[in-house]
Amino acid sequence: MARNQTHGGDSGHADHAADAPLRALALALTINTTFLVVELLGALYADSLTLLADAVHMLTDSASLGLALLAAWVAARPADAKRTYGYQRAEVVGAFLNGVFLLATVAYIVYDALGRFRDPQAVRPLVVVGVGLLGLAANLAAAWVLRGKREMLNVEGAFLHLLADALGSVAAIAVGVALYYTDLLVLDPLFAVLVAGLVLYSAKDLLADSLNILLQGTPSEVELAEVARYLEDLPGVVETHDVHVWALNSTDYALSAHVVVAEGTDPDSVLSECRGELGRAFDIDHATLQIESESYSHVADFDCYAVDDRS
Repeated sequence: MARNQTHGGDSGHADHAADAPLRALALALTINTTFLVVELLGALYADSLTLLADAVHMLTDSASLGLALLAAWVAARPADAKRTYGYQRAEVVGAFLNGVFLLATVAYIVYDALGRFRDPQAVRPLVVVGVGLLGLAANLAAAWVLRGKREMLNVEGAFLHLLADALGSVAAIAVGVALYYTDLLVLDPLFAVLVAGLVLYSAKDLLADSLNILLQGTPSEVELAEVARYLEDLPGVVETHDVHVWALNSTDYALSAHVVVAEGTDPDSVLSECRGELGRAFDIDHATLQIESESYSHVADFDCYAVDDRS
């Protein structure tokens, strides 16, 4: 049986690393929300659907960043008797809700664009271009703040929001320039639908990944058959069954399996062979193996990365 080890000298670095995503999200939220007011007022003044679509998307960005910040704070809470794995899934729930927000944005933009196709509206192109440029700068600045924290699915969702919104700002700039030189008013709803398509594309993988974790699906980076073959190739192992691999969050994986060993095989030697390799080869952070034979059933629980070798 292995126990987690704590190294007091590293606790300060661990706390700093844990706080980094929170600080990045808070800064990105401040940048995004500040500009949201500017873009919304500009969209209403210019009467541009493309700009309004981008403003609505930026509103969902602020909501998603706020949700991501809350989820990251909840996920940092320590495990307790009711949540023995801790609150790490909070960031996955936040990512899933961010994806739902993106889909709602798409529905709104497409609905409004259909009306504009039937009855195109004049816009103020120079206002659209100016606000679009400011929006692009704000989106890229907020995305730059989050660039190094994307290993968390929750932060990745917020990052995708910002990139999609940056593309929306590019679309707004293009519409403004085009309408300054032409009277093709249909370009405004047309580019708004283009923004909606970009938003939908950014939501696709985010929803799929977060839903797979919530349904305890096997992580896409892990081949279950390969893990089972590895276990069966261990010395003394006869068979494996009930092998399960799932994700606790976007970065931590867990495994449980029943391993049948030949008579006379030392179960501790099987665990010793397995414990480090599962972490190194498959990024499985926590594993529970049930060692079985005709004469006994021995349950052993260990952490692949933190093992106490004292007998």
